[in-house]
Amino acid sequence: DMEKEIDFIKRRLLLNMVKKRKSDNCPFVRKIHSETQFINILRKCKITLADFWAQWCAPCKLIEPVIEDLARTYREKIAIIKVNIDTNPSLAVRYQVLSIPTIILFNRGKEYKRFVGASPLLSWHIRRVIEELLTSSM
Repeated sequence: DMEKEIDFIKRRLLLNMVKKRKSDNCPFVRKIHSETQFINILRKCKITLADFWAQWCAPCKLIEPVIEDLARTYREKIAIIKVNIDTNPSLAVRYQVLSIPTIILFNRGKEYKRFVGASPLLSWHIRRVIEELLTSSM
């Protein structure tokens, strides 16, 4: 009957809104525009992957599909943020990013593991550490 169907639709919409709100807490892939934005994400999210990169960096472009794949895989579980070192030099200095790409995994706001450069096994290494963090934080 019509009323039951309307109820079902309302519940589904509400559930989608709740899911969206949850994922908004920890961004899917977000480009960082300020140090404040970066710090806020670190505070909000248990696990954060920060990709320090630059537009002119060929290895950074090479690992872009790796970052996008990680974002799809861990969409609901971790925050993935991209930090352009040219527009956020203070963050690069603060986290001593001397070479790019540098990927830093943060656990509860503190650096947990760092990956520098592009390599064929990069995705595998990052996934291993993310899984380790996810199982230890349960």
